[in-house]
Amino acid sequence: MLERSQILARFRAQSWVPERPGSDKAPRLGEQAFPTQVGTTSRGSPRILCLGPGDWLIVSREQTSSGLRQRLDPDLAGQGLALVDVTDAWVTLEVHGPSARDLLAKGCGLDLHRHSFVSGRCARTRCAQIPVILECLDDSPRFELSVARSYFDYLHSWLKDAAAEFGERRA
Repeated sequence: MLERSQILARFRAQSWVPERPGSDKAPRLGEQAFPTQVGTTSRGSPRILCLGPGDWLIVSREQTSSGLRQRLDPDLAGQGLALVDVTDAWVTLEVHGPSARDLLAKGCGLDLHRHSFVSGRCARTRCAQIPVILECLDDSPRFELSVARSYFDYLHSWLKDAAAEFGERRA
């Protein structure tokens, strides 16, 4: 139900180009367009999460940060994005299983109902009173929580304690 996720690379991408109303020109990574609706995720490799207008998180399980950076730089050059490598700043926990939504709801104010927070959704929120980025990976359900490295031990312990109600023993 609860395990550390092996994310090899994470980059924050923020646009410094002012948005134009009605403009649907999103940055592109090769053939993959960045999602423009806040709270949505593009599938593929890497995954791109839209955290806010002109604000994205790029996540890869396949490429290291240096490898992903080499891929990002030529594709994103000239698109008005500032890239910051946050790979070592954050840690990601995966929460999955039949009680995952109920477990997360104990510490999170989002509506996590299976019809509201579906696969491909993401949000910046608070869980156990700390800031996290929450993403629904699939409807099994399986979620990832990205948290600042300094909060990892606290969040992990909090989730383990909260999972005891559901008979979860593994961590």
